[in-house]
Amino acid sequence: MDISLIIAQFMSGISHGMMLFLIAAGLSLIFGVMNILNFAHASLWLVGAYLSYTFWYILQDYSIAMWLSIVLTTLSMGVIGMIIEIVLIRRIYNRDLSEQLLLTYGLILVIGDGIKIIWGVDNKLIPRPEIVATPIDFFGIPFDSYFIFVILTGLSVTFFLWWFLKKTRYGHIIRAAVYSREMVSALGIPIPRIYTGVFAMGIAIAGLAGAIQAPIGSITLGMDMSVVVQAFCVVVIGGFGSLLGTFVGALIVGEVYAFSILLWPQGALIFIFLVTAFILIVRPWGLFGTPMRK
Repeated sequence: MDISLIIAQFMSGISHGMMLFLIAAGLSLIFGVMNILNFAHASLWLVGAYLSYTFWYILQDYSIAMWLSIVLTTLSMGVIGMIIEIVLIRRIYNRDLSEQLLLTYGLILVIGDGIKIIWGVDNKLIPRPEIVATPIDFFGIPFDSYFIFVILTGLSVTFFLWWFLKKTRYGHIIRAAVYSREMVSALGIPIPRIYTGVFAMGIAIAGLAGAIQAPIGSITLGMDMSVVVQAFCVVVIGGFGSLLGTFVGALIVGEVYAFSILLWPQGALIFIFLVTAFILIVRPWGLFGTPMRK
């Protein structure tokens, strides 16, 4: 196998992994802090993609329209996440996992119909600015410059979440709430307010991922179903609730997917499932996870 092809697939795997990390990071954060499994996370990612198209369409006369649409989508999805948490998610804090899945699956159906009503069924496309539309030379191999932006964004979000959770007062409160909600509540800190902020942050990151995904290809109905399986494989491999695990899991899935395409394009997902199954057998709670809370 040509070394240039290996390098190209390796970089493709990193960019795909970083996109999966942006999708799965919010899912892992929400579960790790709130113990809520948001099955509708990928659907909200798709809303972010459509919303970015709307902002781009309004601002398309400006040269920075795409970049503004990414920022506005991230902020808007954070607000949407806040509303969803207050209106719906707050009602199921102490419910069983089956009831969480039932509610969030119902949300998938509502979101799907809402997208059809608001944006229709036609595909949407956001053209990239010239600065990220031209391939760059990477060790003699042409590489899409937009994927460099995807990789840098994924790394930036990783650093931000680490800094936020490890170095800020609010992050310390969030980490304390993971281990003892009762103790944090006894100190006079309102748990529901913390959860609202965490859920909003998780959905904002999903919106960021959707906005970044939008210029890569057409925005189509059903995109969320094509990535939701990979996103869940990422958090299962890394361990539910572990951001480090999500990062490592995203890179593993990204590379497995990239190189599987060379060997068996139709069975790329099968290789991902095999890796996921192997890790579940060896370590049921993931590489960096811990046994789930009761």
